Amino acid sequence: MNRITTIALAAVAVFSISSCKEEGGLAPEYMPDMYRSPAIEPYVDYGEVQGKYSNPEYTDRMSARNPVEGTIARGYMPYAYENTPEGYDLAGQNLTNPIAYSENVKAEGKELFGMFCVHCHGDKGQGDGTLVQRDKFPPIPTKFTPELQLPEGKMFHTITYGKGLMGAHASQLNQEERWKLVHYIRAEFMGLAPAAVPAEAAEEAAPAEEVAAEAAPEAPAGEEENHEAH
Repeated sequence: MNRITTIALAAVAVFSISSCKEEGGLAPEYMPDMYRSPAIEPYVDYGEVQGKYSNPEYTDRMSARNPVEGTIARGYMPYAYENTPEGYDLAGQNLTNPIAYSENVKAEGKELFGMFCVHCHGDKGQGDGTLVQRDKFPPIPTKFTPELQLPEGKMFHTITYGKGLMGAHASQLNQEERWKLVHYIRAEFMGLAPAAVPAEAAEEAAPAEEVAAEAAPEAPAGEEENHEAH
C-alpha cells in the first residue's frame, strides 16, 4: 500500500468518525456524564430533558413551576390593605396592635428603631437623623410628638409600604417586628404607651400574624407581602 493510499484511507476514517453523532446531539462524547448532568434540570416536565431520555415515572412530578394563583409563601402572611390612600385610611380605622405591650417589647422596638429608623428620624424621633443633617433628603421626616395622634394602623401601613420619601420596610421587618416598632415609637416619643402586661401573659398572646389576619376580615383584597418585592 503506497503512501497516498494510506493518507486517503486515514482521512476517510477521520472524517467518518467525526461525522457520526446522534441527531441534534454532539460528536462522540468522552465522559458523557459531563454533558448530561444527573442533576435536576429547571423548568422541565421531569423525565424529559431536551426532548429525550424520558422517564414516564417522573413526568407528573413538579419541577420549578409557577405557583397557582393565591399561593402564600411559607412564613408570610398576606396584608389585607392596598397601597392606596383608601388602604391607608382603612388601616388606620381597623387595625390595632395585636402584640401585648411590655417593657421587653418596648426594648425590642427600640433596638429595631436604632437599626432601621434612626438614620432619618433621629434617636429622639425629631426628624434630625444623620441623613437629614447631611441634606440627603429635602423635607424633614415626621416628628414623633404627643401632638401627632397617628393611629397604630396608619403607622403599621406606612412601615409596610413606605410613604413620601420613606421606602417600604416590609422586606426588612416582619409583621411582628413592625408592630413592636409601633409600640416603641408611641410609647417613647408620643406618650401613648398602653398599660404593660406581665411577661408571662405577653408570651401567651397570639402571634401578630394570626391576629393581624383576623383584624380586618372586611378589608379589600390587597397585595400579598413579598419580602424581595419591596
